[in-house]
Amino acid sequence: MVTVVRHPVAQHALTMLRNKLTPPHQFRTSSNQLLIALMHEATRSLPTHAETVPTEKESVVGHVLSKPLVFLAIARHGLGLAHRMVEFFPDLLVGTISVEPTTNGQPADARLHLPNAPALGDARVIVFDPIVASGASASRAVGLVRRVGAKDVSLVSFVVSESGLEMVQSRAPELQVWTAAIDAKLDTRRGPVPGVGDFAARMFG
Repeated sequence: MVTVVRHPVAQHALTMLRNKLTPPHQFRTSSNQLLIALMHEATRSLPTHAETVPTEKESVVGHVLSKPLVFLAIARHGLGLAHRMVEFFPDLLVGTISVEPTTNGQPADARLHLPNAPALGDARVIVFDPIVASGASASRAVGLVRRVGAKDVSLVSFVVSESGLEMVQSRAPELQVWTAAIDAKLDTRRGPVPGVGDFAARMFG
């Protein structure tokens, strides 16, 4: 249920993200490149149906997507990259999931922000968390979309820690996960090790 994408472009982009000397503009470019590579792999199994269309000379039978595609970015980290996805994926619907701390000591509350959403049970839903550290945010986000009806759910992440992956899988064993790397170590403050550093700070300069 976990796929580490070894495509050369994906691994090149990941290396740029890991390199602490990569400047902010290149970090953003490499983030976009890596997300596109992961998304292409995560959507490879999308269903299509035949459709006849006119060309300049005659009609031809082609194939179009049969299922809506919904991209849900966790917090501002992922939202900063979401706008580029609409250029590559037909009729992509983009929303966010915020994971907000509560004031009563209870676990953080996940909230879905997706205006004009289709019935999620009919869609392929991609939850995007750039870096999965402890796995808590990703688990809550996936649990939320499943509770509101999504059945076909995948998690896309640049880097996941082993322990974070274990948490996500323990709560959603059937979840498809697409990533560029699984890091064995986890620093509770800095995230996966070697990781990519402070993703938000590097992303927004």
